[in-house]
This record gives sequence, structure tokens and C-alpha cells, in this order.
Amino acid sequence: MAAHKRKLSNFLLQPLLQIRLGLYAIILSLGFCVSVVGIFYFNFYRFYDLVLELTDLRDEVTEILQSYVQGLTLWLGVILGVYFILTVTVSIFFTHKLVGPTYAFRRHIRELMRGNYTSRVVLRKHDAFQEVADDLNELAATLEQTRRR
Repeated sequence: MAAHKRKLSNFLLQPLLQIRLGLYAIILSLGFCVSVVGIFYFNFYRFYDLVLELTDLRDEVTEILQSYVQGLTLWLGVILGVYFILTVTVSIFFTHKLVGPTYAFRRHIRELMRGNYTSRVVLRKHDAFQEVADDLNELAATLEQTRRR
């Protein structure tokens, strides 16, 4: 059995919908992240002010803090980029399981409208809407039996 190579266009059945869902997830996540970073930021600088009050090492503490924040910012940027790519990829993959069956349904309905009652909906193993496919196949079988009578 040959493995099917899938192109990105095969996964992007409705690109605007699929990518938009991924972007919504990213926007919600970014809102959460901004809130968490804001909380850390304000608490971190309160701690920084406290350290400066307790020591006479303003320049040294500031230099150490700036070095720490620069390293942290770099890693957060990398993680954010990876998160963005993974979120869009996962969104496209899972919405493909939702959008893909609509193409099979539409094809099946067109066949029924042409009078081809032997047509059946065949979905992939993990596609959504298996129950709807079963109902459409049952409808086709009923129409086929009615036509024979």
C-alpha cells in the first residue's frame, strides 16, 4: 500500500476559515500571555526597587537585570515564533478533519440530485461527522429502494 503524500493545498480546503481559526487561538493565547507577563513585569520591578533600596549597588544590579531581561526576551521571542507556527499547523490539521467531510457531503448530494442513488459518502477514519455520513448513506439507500419499486 503506497503512502499518500499530501500537499499543503490538500489540507487548506477553506484557507480563510482554517487560518482564521488558528489566528483566533493565537490572539486569545497572546492576550493571556500579555496578562501573565504584565503581572510578572509589575511584580519584578517592585522587587527590583526593593533590592535597590536595600543595596548601594544600583549600576551593578541594573546591569545584571538588563542582561537577564535581554536573554529572557530572546527566548520568549523564539518560543512565541514556534508557538505561532505550531498553532496554525495544528489548526489547519484539525479543521481539515471538519472541513474535509463537507466536500464529500456536497459531492454526494450532487450525485443524489442527478439521480445516482448508488452513490455513498466515504469519509476518512478520523473525520468528523461520521453520523451525518451514515444518515446520508441511509437516505441514498432509501431513495434507491424507492426508485426500484
